[in-house]
Amino acid sequence: MSLLKNPATIVSGLFAAVAALFNIPFVDGIAFWLWGNINQLFLISSIGVTVSEQLPFPEKYAVQALVATGVILLAKLVLDAGNDLEESIEDS
Repeated sequence: MSLLKNPATIVSGLFAAVAALFNIPFVDGIAFWLWGNINQLFLISSIGVTVSEQLPFPEKYAVQALVATGVILLAKLVLDAGNDLEESIEDS
């Protein structure tokens, strides 16, 4: 239940609802850019956790960004590995 009170969850949920309601065309572009650059975003968020004492926002936000980008990166790596496996099975 505390996940629903998280500001990042609220903002992303509202953004997704507005995007679905109005069918905003640039949302797809943003999503594809985020998906393509998740490696760099994970690196940036890990650096943010490392230097979080000097950042102007609480450390918990840096940790949440790291966890979110890590989960998305893991999903991307698993999907890529599954696609590679499927292609190698088709080739043999």
